Amino acid sequence: MIFMDTGNIFLLIGLFAVFASLFLCRYNKYILYMLICAFISVSMAVLLLFYYFTSSNFNINYVYMYSGDLPFLYRAAALWAGKEGIHLLLAWAAMLCILIFYINNKDNSGFAKRTLYVAIFIEILLLIILLMDSPFRPTPGASDAGVLSGHGLSPKFINPWLLIHPPLVVMAYAAGIILFAAAVTYLYSGEKEWAGTARSWGRISWLMLSLSMATGGVWAYEIVEWNGFWRWDSVQSGALVIWLILTAALHAIVRHQRSSKEYGTTAPLLSVSVFILSIYVMFFTRKGVRGSEHNFLGSSTWYILLAAMFLAMIIILFLTLRKKPSEPGSKITLKSLQSLRISFHATILLLCLLAFVPFWGITHSITSEEIYGDSIPIPQDAYNLWSFPIIFMLTALTGYCLLQGIIKPKGLLFVIFTVAMIGAVVSLLFRTPTLLSPVSEFYQQSTLLVRSIGSIPVISYVSVSLFMAVGTIFRFVRSKNMFSHSNMGIVLIHAGFIFIVLGATVSTSFSSVVSLNYNPAELNIPKSIDTVWGAAVTNVTTAVKSHNESEQIVDLNIYKNEKLHGSGTISLTKSDRSGYFHKLLIHRTALTDILIHFTSDAMDPSSIKLSIKVNPLINILWGGIILLISGIIILTKPKF
Repeated sequence: MIFMDTGNIFLLIGLFAVFASLFLCRYNKYILYMLICAFISVSMAVLLLFYYFTSSNFNINYVYMYSGDLPFLYRAAALWAGKEGIHLLLAWAAMLCILIFYINNKDNSGFAKRTLYVAIFIEILLLIILLMDSPFRPTPGASDAGVLSGHGLSPKFINPWLLIHPPLVVMAYAAGIILFAAAVTYLYSGEKEWAGTARSWGRISWLMLSLSMATGGVWAYEIVEWNGFWRWDSVQSGALVIWLILTAALHAIVRHQRSSKEYGTTAPLLSVSVFILSIYVMFFTRKGVRGSEHNFLGSSTWYILLAAMFLAMIIILFLTLRKKPSEPGSKITLKSLQSLRISFHATILLLCLLAFVPFWGITHSITSEEIYGDSIPIPQDAYNLWSFPIIFMLTALTGYCLLQGIIKPKGLLFVIFTVAMIGAVVSLLFRTPTLLSPVSEFYQQSTLLVRSIGSIPVISYVSVSLFMAVGTIFRFVRSKNMFSHSNMGIVLIHAGFIFIVLGATVSTSFSSVVSLNYNPAELNIPKSIDTVWGAAVTNVTTAVKSHNESEQIVDLNIYKNEKLHGSGTISLTKSDRSGYFHKLLIHRTALTDILIHFTSDAMDPSSIKLSIKVNPLINILWGGIILLISGIIILTKPKF
């Protein structure tokens, strides 16, 4: 049932205008006016919902569920805290992308019109979903006097990253719609203009998705329940799958632009897969995956997403089968195996294999729950086990690709041999953690093959990262246009990749966790965390904030080599509405992060139990993210 709130009227006007533009495409008249009308209508719906949130209109159920006694910024950001707001924001962002695409391509009546057809069909689907699960529904049981207060946001959402993380995800998905539409148009008609459009919109989607994953990782790092920047949550894993396939698609598109005979089928198939996987992620968050922090349960729209996903797959399969093969085979020789073309083939294959690891984990969780009635999650160690060898090979191959054509084959072999020897020596001389802990349950129950792979020392990655670093430096120094946008972007992206994987590997493998217990008599007495760091509780406060909320606050001093190095506060809040919430203390230094929080949910002023994690070299990861995103920004030159 569609409730006739003003917001729903705006959405219906937008839907009518989008339908009208679809029919007007046949006559090539008034399309722009209808698209502008649709965009304005959806924009008005967004602004109206924004007004409802900022004015605390709790008679609207969506506002009642996610707003409350909050600062202005968080009342505004609560607009995208739930699925209904995300749907509205996605419909608006998609409409914006469609409008920009048409304005910049309206003179190209063939390719632009067909691409517009596909994009408009998707916008219609989004608006139908939005009207079925509208954010403008009235609050059940609201009296004439109105609802006085709302549920408010969970404390973990009251974080500055809420202001930007969800909109970045939405913009990435919206840009992916144009990428999908261009690829479908190419599969249907074979128009070569698709590559320029796909490359531009693909890079915009790539940038937005990279930013969203980065901000999401930083946000997760600040939440106790996540226990770090990454934990293979289903949606986090789904975003990684999309990012990897999008990366593979952009590699294929670049080669296809240079020669239309290369990746004539692979490039568009990878491009459409990005959008289909986006629908897949939206589907399982609405259907629900047990243990995920990103579930949007209570939605009846998941079956529409499932149907849309299968329909898209059937259409793509049909278009692919009717298309004549455009990727000619070639005789494989020893010389051809050393070509850049083969290296690109291998890179794309490894990216797809790496994407399959989290994809299988997500799919296994969903199917096991449907078949057996209970979700059988894939252990975290399994993801790490099967991802690491692929990342290892991908890093080595990337270093090889960067050096191809820069140095002679004999010199390349010498570099490979030298780096391999350095890696072997380092692995033998330094005893470091292995990929899997020998005492873990997963290791003990695994096969001989899994144990063998799990026994690989993590420091072995240093050798291939060094090789890739050499390739990156040589690529930069030996390039004819050293400071060109293209060269700078490629170098920064690959350098960022090295640091991200190296930082993630080192920080997680060499981190340590200790527990410290304090009683009131031990205030201001430092206790050792390790040989370098120490901590002391300086004050403990327990207070009842309201009739249904209490809080315990602990002030701490951090010591380095027995000298005061910093201070901070942790807290534990208990609320009848949102349960327990731990406020984490992160003491950041150039080389190490110290993360401190309560060990449990117990509020006992007579016994303070702290869990302290020492994360070494985590800044390598953050630095890598900055480099990679900077490279994408430099490389992204929109040609809408």
